[in-house]
Amino acid sequence: MESSQQLFRLYDGGVLTKNGLVSVCTMDGGKGTMFCTMLVFLLQNQEPKSEGPSVLVDPDRVVQATLALHVGLANEGSGVIVGRRGEKLLALSAAHLFKSQGREAHATLFTPGNPPKAGKQLLEVEVLESWPEIDLVLLALESPSLPPFPLQLAPARSLPGKYRGAIHSSGCDKGFPGVRGEMLIAKVLTTKNSGENEAFYWEVADPSIPGRSGGPLVDTNGKLLGICSGTDRKGKGMYVHIDEIRAALKRKGFSAIIYN
Repeated sequence: MESSQQLFRLYDGGVLTKNGLVSVCTMDGGKGTMFCTMLVFLLQNQEPKSEGPSVLVDPDRVVQATLALHVGLANEGSGVIVGRRGEKLLALSAAHLFKSQGREAHATLFTPGNPPKAGKQLLEVEVLESWPEIDLVLLALESPSLPPFPLQLAPARSLPGKYRGAIHSSGCDKGFPGVRGEMLIAKVLTTKNSGENEAFYWEVADPSIPGRSGGPLVDTNGKLLGICSGTDRKGKGMYVHIDEIRAALKRKGFSAIIYN
């Protein structure tokens, strides 16, 4: 564990540390994308700042790698291309979009523009692997003749800056990819709903918006830091942490994505 990080266990009350008061957490058995924070993993001895550069080096590449997903009759979400396998593109998204087995799913790719323009549409989507305990799914879809470049995964134990614009998210809440600056609050260990499995997530200041679930969280170089999993009970956006993503892919033999 890095010296700048502190780990605290929370049950019925707050914990006062030299870094400040860590808020109380209680179990929640609600539906949807509610979270119950059991442990807080503070990144640095600092508060989030609103200042700082808001520069994403290549936003067009993030837009091109972001998918609009259509699952079943009404479930809309996002995904992100992270690799290739044979003639297929590989993408990550949120597992909660695919809760019902047997649902047909399709994806739409986009080209940069203002707004981005739909390119190849209604690509069939296949679920290769699912990790519902961390709200992550790996998808395979047909590759167009001019496929977008996959996004690379950020390194393990990444520590992006805690100011707005140090990280960005992309998602299709308007039917096409929209990139916005985010402000990191902390790395938290939490359980989804009343589940027994704890997992690491990024917590950001702004809530997610319907349609952005499954979309990527990236650093200023466009490397993947997390996957949008929804909004917690405090109204903060939650993203599956890159360490969880890397570990899940490695366990299932998809190391090629990790080192693409």
